[in-house]
Amino acid sequence: MNQSKDWLNEARQLCGEFGLEDGIDPRVIARAMDRKTKSHKSKQLGKEARHTLSMVFAGDLSDPVFQDLEIIDVAATDDGQFLIVSLTCVDTSLEIDESQILEKCRAVQGYLRSAIASSVKRKHVPTLKFELMRVGYGENR
Repeated sequence: MNQSKDWLNEARQLCGEFGLEDGIDPRVIARAMDRKTKSHKSKQLGKEARHTLSMVFAGDLSDPVFQDLEIIDVAATDDGQFLIVSLTCVDTSLEIDESQILEKCRAVQGYLRSAIASSVKRKHVPTLKFELMRVGYGENR
């Protein structure tokens, strides 16, 4: 009997004190925990998408512009709606404008998304956004 009274007294003392999580909706805490999982999954999706896109650019697309493009990085946005594909042109002697390269990439976006979806076994793949980077500088043209 004495042990149960000790526990009861300890419980009363704990309820009488404020803790770090007191007054915070438990759903908010659960969402914060989910963000860590989404971040990991987003990184995983970006890594797999980069691998798939590099294979498609190297072999499936017949346009020589795509053979001269190298994928630097694929990163998912925080909300998961977009995959940002950072590209660089390996052959600097190409006489094609940056806007033409990006336009060609946007034209085959549906094919690229379907290739990513089949490789990662997902029904929904985020929309692809392309950006062309300078070689060695790490900044946009």
